[in-house]
Amino acid sequence: MADAADAVMAKQERRVRARKLEGYKVELRARNLVWHADEPKASGGTDAGPTPREMALGALAACVAVITSRCAQDLGFKYRDQSIEARGTADPRGAKDADNNISPNFDRVEVKITLATDEPEERVAELKRQHKGRCPISALFRESGCELVEEWHIVRP
Repeated sequence: MADAADAVMAKQERRVRARKLEGYKVELRARNLVWHADEPKASGGTDAGPTPREMALGALAACVAVITSRCAQDLGFKYRDQSIEARGTADPRGAKDADNNISPNFDRVEVKITLATDEPEERVAELKRQHKGRCPISALFRESGCELVEEWHIVRP
């Protein structure tokens, strides 16, 4: 029988509200936070924020950082520094016509994770394993059919 803590942890709802402003600019709100998405000036926007695809990559990079930190904490894994770079490719024709049979999704996303640690290789392998099984945004990308490549660079201080 699951205990009360497991029942509370079973599902968590997250909510973001969006409101279209002028042009392609969109105001986003979550909890008491406000931010904007937009398109670059070259695409008809005002460049007031990242594009939705850039936000998706940013969500991935942030999730990798947070989940790696949580996994490290749970494992008693020590590291000095962490940086993440996410970049993806998509065929722009996919977002231009629903009838062209070209996916608007990223076809490939690469995540470069640089971690400075003195931990032994077997502990690094366990951190990676835990991360892969726990990062919800990584799972969204993988399960969308996108090729998600995580490249870990371990820096020994």
